[in-house]
Amino acid sequence: MKNKSIKLNSDRKFPDNMVNAHSLLLKGKNGEKGNKTGQIYAIPAFNVTTFQSINAAFNAFELLGSSGLLAFSNSALKHFGNNDQSLGLELVSAYIERRAKDSSVKIATHLDHGDYITDAGRKVLQAAVQNLTSVMADNSTDHVNKCAMPLEDNIDLTREVVNMAHPVGISVEGELGVLAGEEDEDTKSEFSTYTNPEELNQFLLDTGVLMLAPTIGTMHGPNKGKPGQKVKLNITLAHELLEVANKINNDIIFVAHGASTLYPDIINYATEQLNAFKSSENDVKTWNEFVGTDWEQIEGLIEAGFCKINTDTENRQTFLAALLGALEKNKTKIDIRYYDKITTNALTQSYIQKLIMSGNYGVWHEPKIDIKKFKFDLNKVSPT
Repeated sequence: MKNKSIKLNSDRKFPDNMVNAHSLLLKGKNGEKGNKTGQIYAIPAFNVTTFQSINAAFNAFELLGSSGLLAFSNSALKHFGNNDQSLGLELVSAYIERRAKDSSVKIATHLDHGDYITDAGRKVLQAAVQNLTSVMADNSTDHVNKCAMPLEDNIDLTREVVNMAHPVGISVEGELGVLAGEEDEDTKSEFSTYTNPEELNQFLLDTGVLMLAPTIGTMHGPNKGKPGQKVKLNITLAHELLEVANKINNDIIFVAHGASTLYPDIINYATEQLNAFKSSENDVKTWNEFVGTDWEQIEGLIEAGFCKINTDTENRQTFLAALLGALEKNKTKIDIRYYDKITTNALTQSYIQKLIMSGNYGVWHEPKIDIKKFKFDLNKVSPT
């Protein structure tokens, strides 16, 4: 008989101000901020790829009193570890633990799109359980045959990870269904499938995961649809899936992958810089054809229990737009720190914007800025 009650160890003690991701997400689903309970909110999981982006995220968390969730893809770990993912895990976890020690908020770290299918995937996931506070076991796709992984295989592989991680307090995210698009060289699929409610019931019961990424129409990458058309998610299916999950365990949290939004001001700013550089028409066209997921669609998902909102593309766009602006204004400034500060401050603004939109502020202390007056504006980003 399959183990259907693999409980997450809630007694695990992490380093100062570090917690597992599920504990933060559950606060969002229950609307908990401080000693008050109110409206449901979401925790953006910021995919970070440099120490600079980690610093920017900490800046945003501290300013807003937000729950902090930092996610790492396999390719990001390669970058941090000079092509050695295990070394990357050791470096980022040590750095974040040191930053968190002096933090006024709670921080979780998460492996994004880990898998237990390949030997290489198993090695990284096992190392992530030793170094992070949360992991994703994405066993939903057979990349060799380019099809969805058989349900039983997905269940068996994901349950192995839960058996390994939950006893030591590491929360686990599974995936059911296949998400199309390309996030990076290690996360891509040419097809997608919606999550089946009946399969969801079996998957949740047989794996014991408390975090689940269903597929309801989101996509990875900078082009989530056709230019000029709004992305439409299957919100009805999302609510149907939530009803299934809540009957099993009300603590189950849904995760929205491919949920980056598109900020027109960032696109306009970037194209202005490109035009100043006399860039090719194709470069400008590429920026103008980026398609994000409209925020009202994401709000519909939050109402359906999607309390983890994965965010990556919009922050990459912000970074590049800010760098283009810094280079256009100071074409001969030979000081890497200047460009570092400009782009870090731009990323901080991008993170603040998403945290406010998600309702993730005032969780651990009152915001240190007036959120009603905050305006995301790259024209006002400075190196100080």
